[in-house]
Amino acid sequence: MKDLLIQNAQIVSPEAVIADASLIVHGGLIEAILDEKSINRDHFAKVIDAQGQYLLPGIIDIHTDAIEKEIHPRPGANFPIEVAFRELERRMSGCGITTVFHSIYLGYYAAEDYGEIDRRLLFNQINELCRSHTIIDNRIHLRFEITGVEEYQTCLDLIEAGCVQMLSFMDHTPGQGQYGMDKYSKYLRAQGKTEAEIEIACAESLQQERLSEAQMKTISSVCRQYKIPIASHDDDNPGKVASMHRIGATICEFPINFEAAQHAIELGMPTVGGASNVLRGGSLSGNLNVQKAIEARLINTLCSDYYPPAILHALFKLEKIGSLRLPEAVQLATLSAAKASGMANEKGSIEFGKEADLILVDLSTGIPVVTHTFLKGKIVAQAGFRTAANL
Repeated sequence: MKDLLIQNAQIVSPEAVIADASLIVHGGLIEAILDEKSINRDHFAKVIDAQGQYLLPGIIDIHTDAIEKEIHPRPGANFPIEVAFRELERRMSGCGITTVFHSIYLGYYAAEDYGEIDRRLLFNQINELCRSHTIIDNRIHLRFEITGVEEYQTCLDLIEAGCVQMLSFMDHTPGQGQYGMDKYSKYLRAQGKTEAEIEIACAESLQQERLSEAQMKTISSVCRQYKIPIASHDDDNPGKVASMHRIGATICEFPINFEAAQHAIELGMPTVGGASNVLRGGSLSGNLNVQKAIEARLINTLCSDYYPPAILHALFKLEKIGSLRLPEAVQLATLSAAKASGMANEKGSIEFGKEADLILVDLSTGIPVVTHTFLKGKIVAQAGFRTAANL
């Protein structure tokens, strides 16, 4: 007896939307895609009538800061890490995410508001939870701020301990990246700083100690040893992209402008943009418009960045406004994300032999709603609408 039959679905494959199709799952893997309607249901342990809904691969979110906010939603309000982790993955499963890389910073002192939480302990605890009995596939993306030189050995230790499945090098120093000096000066003025104080603050920001190129190459070498993909972050010019690629970055995450994204494409690096940018219609900080970059074929992967529900809505928005065909849009957060993170042989598309991480999406209200989330063919989240009689 086969595990699962999903009938009457619009299956979104990498190439096309297959209407009125059926999918067979066995042993947690996709066994067949059929356009036959007369399949003997008695041969299956579970049968689901999709009623014309879209069947998509599960979303792979390679960068989301949500776990930090889940633990610490307000200043002074820390919640137990296990509670935050469990509640977040439950919500993520409901918005179609089946694999997530929880992005946790290290060495980013300007954002440090977890005074009573040791960062090494935080990584270890979340790593233990990722390896426990979970709803979805949880992994860790270590975001290393290169001015956090005191955490260099901690970073290496965490990699060696198996607490890292993706790593990015960040530099939030004002004067480059997404925080140009003009923006930083404007921010300080809004804080009531005088021009003299602003001048001193800008000079001090540029004098911060950073990881050396040798240290970054050492981290990259250890990552390669463990097959951990490395991303650059907020590259603002082709030279920065080339420098990070030389150090060992294989992914260009959140390029600031078209020029940086273009050079990353030329180097064969996946380019990652935020789905929140697409859904909202632009960048919060006035940088790259991700929708336009996708249309120009300069962004080929989407992540949620800071708002997990944004991915699903961004995919259907791109199809609705004519930026991409639906199979192309879906790939941004499935197959492309799987390729960037080194999982394309196992996940990311509805194809024979791949893990049956799937979502059924209802569009009857005009807004995509996930009704079923499957991990390796097992339902891990389910939702439905009230009937007219219950309204």
